[in-house]
Amino acid sequence: MRIYSKILLVTFLVLAILSFVYAEEKLTIKAIKCCIAGTYEGVTNDSPNCPYGPKPGKFTMIIKQTDCSSAVYGEVLDSSTGAPKTKFEGTVTPIPRSNCCMLTGKAKGMPGTPDAECIHEVKAKICKNATGKWEVINGTYTAIAGKCCSGTFSIKQR
Repeated sequence: MRIYSKILLVTFLVLAILSFVYAEEKLTIKAIKCCIAGTYEGVTNDSPNCPYGPKPGKFTMIIKQTDCSSAVYGEVLDSSTGAPKTKFEGTVTPIPRSNCCMLTGKAKGMPGTPDAECIHEVKAKICKNATGKWEVINGTYTAIAGKCCSGTFSIKQR
């Protein structure tokens, strides 16, 4: 009878441990894949101390990415003319326990444009919305070179 009790106790302990391991595995949230390549429509809002006077602007952003890697690059186009305004390159990394990724990088004005001497640091939390499209609600661009504006931007994937 004693051996039977010991076997029963060991069995219950093993089952208890396995149930905790299984529960922990189910609670682990896998990191989202930051596959953000695509075409985006966006809006900028310059900060009030912009050297040229703050003004909102519309743009199209083309983000490229090789095999869903963390490296991203692309360009910003003038929405009204389709002309390239800025080249962009940076990284995108998952934000743990969320449907979002952190997008950071630098944007440099295209030669021959009014922003040719501008370099901006770009930071944004890019998230998947309810329809499965990527969007940025309140990203920032900060001028680090040239006489350029800083401000906020929003983009939504087409």
